[in-house]
Amino acid sequence: MSSYPVFTRSAVAIAIASLTLSAVAQESTAPTSPEQIAGPADPIVVTATRIPTRYNKLISDVTVVDQEQIRDYSPAEPISDVLANTPGVTVRSNGGLGTATNVQIRGGTNAQTILLIDGLRLNSATTGAPPWAYIPMPQIGRMEVVRGPTSSSYGSDAIGGVVQLFTRKGEGPTKFYADAGYGTYNTTSQNVGVEGSQDGFSYSVYGSNTHSVSFPTKISNASDYNPNPASYTNTSASGNFAYTVYPGQEIGVKALWGNGQNGFTNSKTQMATSLESLNVLSAYTKNRIVEDWTSLIRFGSSQDNSRSWYANNSQTVFNTTQKQAQWQNDLKLPVGNAMLAYEFLNQAVNSTTAYNVTSRNINTVQGGWNADIGNHLLQANLRNDDNSQFGNATTTSLGYGYFILPTVRGTASWGTGFQAPTFNQLYYPGSGGLYKGNANLQPTRSENTEAGLRYNDGVHSAGVIYYYNNITNLVNYTNNYATYTNVGRSIIQGVTTSYDGRVLGLNVMGSVDYQNPQNADAGTWLAYHPQGFGSLTIEKAVTDWKLGAQMQVQGPQQTAPGTSYNTTLGGYSLFNLYGNVKLYKDVSLFARLNNIFDKQYQTIQNYTTPGSNVFVGLRFDNR
Repeated sequence: MSSYPVFTRSAVAIAIASLTLSAVAQESTAPTSPEQIAGPADPIVVTATRIPTRYNKLISDVTVVDQEQIRDYSPAEPISDVLANTPGVTVRSNGGLGTATNVQIRGGTNAQTILLIDGLRLNSATTGAPPWAYIPMPQIGRMEVVRGPTSSSYGSDAIGGVVQLFTRKGEGPTKFYADAGYGTYNTTSQNVGVEGSQDGFSYSVYGSNTHSVSFPTKISNASDYNPNPASYTNTSASGNFAYTVYPGQEIGVKALWGNGQNGFTNSKTQMATSLESLNVLSAYTKNRIVEDWTSLIRFGSSQDNSRSWYANNSQTVFNTTQKQAQWQNDLKLPVGNAMLAYEFLNQAVNSTTAYNVTSRNINTVQGGWNADIGNHLLQANLRNDDNSQFGNATTTSLGYGYFILPTVRGTASWGTGFQAPTFNQLYYPGSGGLYKGNANLQPTRSENTEAGLRYNDGVHSAGVIYYYNNITNLVNYTNNYATYTNVGRSIIQGVTTSYDGRVLGLNVMGSVDYQNPQNADAGTWLAYHPQGFGSLTIEKAVTDWKLGAQMQVQGPQQTAPGTSYNTTLGGYSLFNLYGNVKLYKDVSLFARLNNIFDKQYQTIQNYTTPGSNVFVGLRFDNR
């Protein structure tokens, strides 16, 4: 644990942020009202309140990643690489492409982050984890990251936050897209797509394929090291079709499909193969009933399927199907906007493991209200989830914001969250008396308080957010790993500072996080939680070319604090370069160089990470 107190680290972070706020305020001409801040600096955000809301009127801590930023990464990279460079997020993986990946928001576990694809959940009901390694980057047109407990809007698992990915939607005349590239580890990628709209009908269809022969997943001095490289293949497609019957009345279908395969180290002499497939399919109708009442009805299904083959010809299968139905009503009130919704979720498991229970239903009712009154911002949410396994869970959130200046707003919020036990924790049959599930488990609970100060003048955007999250009733192993019980408690507090703007003709984006993640029962640091981390991106973009440099920094991590086998994984700094140049009309050359100084580091003990690597390709894009 660090010898520096949390207060000192927080004070330093706040001082840096304050200096940044002061500096950017002096460099720009400040708007006279928040409404004058528009365009890219003030995008419309859906995930934070479930009602389309201007970014500058949000109380929640949110990052929006647009299509242009996503394209700065190679199409062969996992979507988690984008998340690793957003504020408040750390990413760990068991090797290269296609290996198990953990995304932690504000110190929450991988299973305490909700992944939404076009409004539908996608995750494993057995582990609770989303399939981050197989989300196809080329199919995603936009990303919204909401930090902090959002169970009062999205239910179970949103203790750390929510990531929502939106597939591409066509607008305007027909446009075509294609790219192909090659890189280190014999990595190849090909993508094609078409999108557009006409006479009320919009369409978008994309397909992609990535293949790589990567590196062994275990480091060379691990006892179960296998020197064979790991293979990876991922084929994916997406479609988005909508028809406006007449103004205010829209129907549509959306789909995302992916199928991948990964070879990984299983033992000292053996390799294993894992096949992962995912799909998200939904149909919706959005209707303006009257001028102040809009209704959205959505039906859909998502699947996260995993099958592994081992050298002894044994197989394991863990398939999750989630059937989902949503009816949301957005109402314009004399004061503010309200949201009333009903949701139904059925989670079903099909596995080679003999679970005693293989499905559960969750019925949900919820309401939300947010208002913009003069200089004041107000938000309130209330949600009740009725789970067929453990009964009701009610969550609440309250938020307040105030525009100190047209460009500066202070915010404060309080909210509760919960995480339902997974099927593994509840019903896993165990092997040799170990890891047996406990059907009497109750949800993990959280209570989060935060306060922030944000600056946005349309050119510069900066912020500092302090949060304190008390997580109780954690599910842990007890009795020498024989079963699970609700015994744990952790406290995660921290400060996130961020900046996004233009300085001396350069686009600059960066963030620094300081965290104090404590196991409150044992008085130790939480495993795999760095004290500090951050990123910085600087780029120059003109009409025909763009060149960017990126730095990602993470502090040391403890693998098993408080035990005799605890190991400290050293901190690291990674440096990347990316860019593109137009060759002729809609044809451009793009390239990305990751880890240019070939830093050797680990995010999970004994598992390798990519060395210096490059990816180069040609792109045709008339969108």
